[in-house]
Amino acid sequence: MPLPTPGGARQILVEMEIPAGIVVHSQGVARIALEAGRLVVAAGIPVDLELVEVAALLHDIDKPHIRREGGEHGIVGAQMLIEMGYPELAMPVASHPINCLLDDDRFPRGWPSVLLAVADKHVAGEYLTIDARLKDMATRHPAYADQIAAARGPAHALEREIAEAVGLTDDALGDRLRAAFSQAPIPSR
Repeated sequence: MPLPTPGGARQILVEMEIPAGIVVHSQGVARIALEAGRLVVAAGIPVDLELVEVAALLHDIDKPHIRREGGEHGIVGAQMLIEMGYPELAMPVASHPINCLLDDDRFPRGWPSVLLAVADKHVAGEYLTIDARLKDMATRHPAYADQIAAARGPAHALEREIAEAVGLTDDALGDRLRAAFSQAPIPSR
């Protein structure tokens, strides 16, 4: 089955009755991941930008399920997407949570996974630096503060990987991602 379009992904969020806060977060993550992906493509590295955008839009579809029934964030979402007929989205979704940065088996590998993981580490209700986002996460989830702190280095390393691939400093990349986040939400296609 072909991937849903970004508009189709937004329709999935509506049909699954994903809470508005998760949708807004996912749209921000999609804008950042797509901008980072465009920079990677402009550097001559092939990346499926539609896969990146759709994975970003759907990366948190498992949160309502997990809150009701439990399960591991990312893994449940990947399984849901496989069951929906979108196995190409499983790896980026499964490897985006913060704890994956500390897990050799689930560490983000491949551009779609790296772009989604980095973009997710920049978006709360607003664009944040990785350090500010991780501080926010630790404040909201104090039981995991040590794990979140341990993930700081790997998160910065992934962002540096993107910056180096596209020939920008970390700060210049951050400026581009912040600007992409500030753009109006992407219209449905």
